[in-house]
Amino acid sequence: MTRFAKLLRVVWLCVAIGLALVPSGSGDANLLAGWLFFAWTFPFSGVWWFYLYDVARQYMSVAVAQTIGSALIIVCAYAFWFWLIPLLRAKASKPRSVEQ
Repeated sequence: MTRFAKLLRVVWLCVAIGLALVPSGSGDANLLAGWLFFAWTFPFSGVWWFYLYDVARQYMSVAVAQTIGSALIIVCAYAFWFWLIPLLRAKASKPRSVEQ
């Protein structure tokens, strides 16, 4: 892995964690940070907030659901963009054998 790729991973992770922690206040900055976090970690943030959050709220408090959800979103989005996509790209760029 190149130095740029490592730096990109660290920067992406720092921005995601920062955006997850910022919406603890109120006002316009909270709203903007929430939407930026949603866009930064899309599509997993959409799945969490529109499908799984209501189910999680039935079994736990709001604070716990939001904390666990944010951590889950960051882990899933990181794995998708920095493990799964490079794996698929490497597999797709391998030459096919004659038998296929």
